[in-house]
Amino acid sequence: MIVELRRYTLRPGQLAPYLGAYGEMGYAVQRRHLGPALGWFVADVGPQNQVVHLWTYESLAAMEQQRTAMAADPDWLAIKRRMIGMFAAQETSVMTMVPNLHYTSGVETPGLVDIRTYTLHHGKLPELMQFLRDEASAIQARHWPDTIAYLASSVGPLNRIVHIWGHNDHAERLARRQALLADPDWQRCLKTILPMLTDMETMTAVPAPFWDRPNSTK
Repeated sequence: MIVELRRYTLRPGQLAPYLGAYGEMGYAVQRRHLGPALGWFVADVGPQNQVVHLWTYESLAAMEQQRTAMAADPDWLAIKRRMIGMFAAQETSVMTMVPNLHYTSGVETPGLVDIRTYTLHHGKLPELMQFLRDEASAIQARHWPDTIAYLASSVGPLNRIVHIWGHNDHAERLARRQALLADPDWQRCLKTILPMLTDMETMTAVPAPFWDRPNSTK
């Protein structure tokens, strides 16, 4: 499975009109062609006027086929016309789900997500993935019980991982993070992980009102 991660920046004042237009019709059309989004989030703390959405495909060929069909759909063309002039920037990358980690996923749509993007030194991604499988993810999973996705770069910016965690709210996120950082086992893991990294970014976001987590019990 591959995951297409899209990050759009809206022009000031255009976020609400975009969400209204997309929520009214756009998501239903995309879901018809692409299936339900793995995640669809609106920036909360961090870069403003941004949305992040994730779509899963069986392969690059499947992604091309599905998106080509969507691009020819008259309903989608009508939506795109409504959105002309709303965007300041659009970015996309193709990533792979990292297998065999110890994290678990919930079924409820979270109230808040923590989206973390780490850039590694060249050549260090396989080493980090192995360390996560062997040791670090089991320790981290004690404190972060709901992962939306743990992804490694494939097409687009390289040497990156993106991990997205679900929470009820900011208070729960802060409490869990404080407990993780205080865990002696995690402190030991950081001595291995931090030297591999060249950059770390984080933002919190809230689920879009039209999105429910796939397999949600809502």
